[in-house]
Amino acid sequence: MKHALFAAFAATFAAPAFAGDMSVTLPFAAEIGGKPFTCAETFSGLGSSGADVAASDFRMFVSNAALVRADGTLQPIALDQDGQWQLGDLALLDFEDATGACTNGTQGTHTALTGTVPEGSYTGLVFTVGVPFDQNHVDPTLAPAPLNTTAMFWNWQGGYKFVRVDMMPAGMKMDTMAMSAGSGHGGAKGWFLHLGSTMCDAASKTSAPSACKNENRIEVRLDGFDPAKNTVVVDPAAVVAEADLTVNTPETAPGCMSFPGDADCMTVMAKLGLPYMDVPAGTQSLISMR
Repeated sequence: MKHALFAAFAATFAAPAFAGDMSVTLPFAAEIGGKPFTCAETFSGLGSSGADVAASDFRMFVSNAALVRADGTLQPIALDQDGQWQLGDLALLDFEDATGACTNGTQGTHTALTGTVPEGSYTGLVFTVGVPFDQNHVDPTLAPAPLNTTAMFWNWQGGYKFVRVDMMPAGMKMDTMAMSAGSGHGGAKGWFLHLGSTMCDAASKTSAPSACKNENRIEVRLDGFDPAKNTVVVDPAAVVAEADLTVNTPETAPGCMSFPGDADCMTVMAKLGLPYMDVPAGTQSLISMR
């Protein structure tokens, strides 16, 4: 029954191509500190301590992608329904390929959104980093791809990790790492940037919430974006620029996982364009274009 509901939802957005429609491909590039991301690379000079870092995961959900017309109105992109990466108006971007440090990843990658829009002139791109609420709090073992990617799921209460960048800094002070039971990382030591909804009102971690106080979805607008010429760049270096990646606040999850009360998030969330506790939202610096 749930599979049928998801299929109906996807069909709602999977509009057929008509004469006058044109195909669009929106390329995304994962970088760390301006260098192309690979699972085999070490990236230098990250965070406030200038740490050397290997990355063991790099994935992100995006939704509601639309091109901007010259008059400022939005033209939603009808995503190709590929049965693996794109479902309705949601897509999982996966930059890791299970090689090198990415031992818990998958071999397949998905680094571009593909779909159709009516032929015309467009002057920009908008999209949301995150999973829409009505898709965010489901059972991933019953959901169709890409919502069946359990590595991107917390629990029914919190939903999915909208962004997952797992970093393994050299020289990390392991005595300060919090390896609390149930952290979902199998005791792995590292500095992880995980963005998702928090403070969700639910009866338990296995119950869907009625609402979340901190939705934590990032609204992105790239004026002047031309799909034929430009690339969307995802780079967490500026986001963690003021965080010391070689330490972790005791008794907290490794790195910043969006939850309130974590000192490691105090300089991070504002740079994602999101408020955090008493720190107001700043300008998001995770996404740019070139």
